[in-house]
Amino acid sequence: MVTGALQLAQEVAHALRAAGQRVYYVGGYVRDRLLGRETSDIDLCTDAPPARLLELFPGAPQVGAHFGVVLVRRGDAEVQVATFRSEHSYGDGRRPEAIAFETDPRQDVLRRDFTINALLEDPFSGEIVDYTGGRPDLEARLIRAIGDPRQRFAEDHLRLLRAVRFAARLGFEIEAGTFAAMREVAGSINRIAPERVREELTRILTEGGARRGIELLDAAGLLHHVLPEMERLKGVAQPPDYHPEGDVWTHTLLVLEALPACTPELGWAALLHDIGKPATMTVEDRIRFHGHAEKGARMARAILTRLRASNGLIESVASHIAAHMRFKDAPKMGEAAFRRFLRLPRFDELLALHEADRRGSRMDLETLELVHRRRAALSAADIRPRPLLSGRELMALGYAEGPALGTMLKALEEEQLEGRLRTREEALEWLKARFPVAGREGK
Repeated sequence: MVTGALQLAQEVAHALRAAGQRVYYVGGYVRDRLLGRETSDIDLCTDAPPARLLELFPGAPQVGAHFGVVLVRRGDAEVQVATFRSEHSYGDGRRPEAIAFETDPRQDVLRRDFTINALLEDPFSGEIVDYTGGRPDLEARLIRAIGDPRQRFAEDHLRLLRAVRFAARLGFEIEAGTFAAMREVAGSINRIAPERVREELTRILTEGGARRGIELLDAAGLLHHVLPEMERLKGVAQPPDYHPEGDVWTHTLLVLEALPACTPELGWAALLHDIGKPATMTVEDRIRFHGHAEKGARMARAILTRLRASNGLIESVASHIAAHMRFKDAPKMGEAAFRRFLRLPRFDELLALHEADRRGSRMDLETLELVHRRRAALSAADIRPRPLLSGRELMALGYAEGPALGTMLKALEEEQLEGRLRTREEALEWLKARFPVAGREGK
């Protein structure tokens, strides 16, 4: 089936060919198509100079004017079109200080990161053009830097994390020379802006293969620089009755392994859910981690703040970590407590975290199944019922505005959630008996 993006890309390619220009599909689209993986992210490269691209596609925004890149859009579909270019003098480990537009596609692919991302495909004949050995590396399932890996990583230090991401997501190995260079220059990742590091880490955690991604970061010496707190999980013993799998590091890897492709909130929560254990470990009758969920939530906030995450991501991750131990209380929760439990933000993610946590401990899923059963028996109105009385109504009855009013409303809601109050009339009778209006007693 031809997707909207692919149809648009074909039309753009025809327009360029009709104008006498060379054009190829390039990068991830070619790689993923050859691997049989679906993708709607389609890039084209061409010998058409930037000015010619703007003539052919008037109104197309320039997403990288300096780099000769335009974005052709139609409806929800979009295609990125870039002029062949070479890049020179990377002074900051991120961006080239000089570029040159080229007419030879070989010069364009030689500036790219890895051989499997440098394949070109003729949009008309389907011929694969391979200047860097990407096709055999694709067949051998290898991530190999183009040319000298140290030079590639010096040009853009973020490629260190990209190598890990591609290896984890695709299930590839990193070629030995490339991996050796990664270990040698791992510390250069500290020169990259925290938000760019966070974006790559998030993709490692959410695109599939998160466990392998973290293991590769560790083996390459990168974890020490981007998430040093994770290293402290190694060797932190756990009670074997609850964690027969081993230490906190091993458990965390198993949790990530049990997690499918997921949201950033769930990925980060899974990674950091036990980050507070080293700081809270005690040995009493057995190994215990009192307050590790709360400590972990505070640490997660600090880590994600350091990585310049959004407030929304920080709060969701911290909320999941703080709440992840509450499932042990679910079997004995009353109706009100259970319904409030279900109201926790992004509860489906919290459920998925609990399931992965249990699988990562090699434990049963009885509590998960119980929560599913109890939840299925409730409607949305049961979980968040409309209040039987409002604060305005209470004040009309003579109750004074202030903190006491909030206490009454909370008590009313508790009775309603427990199923003991179902109508406004019942609520009024209960309220008058429990909270008599001052000055009216006995009247």
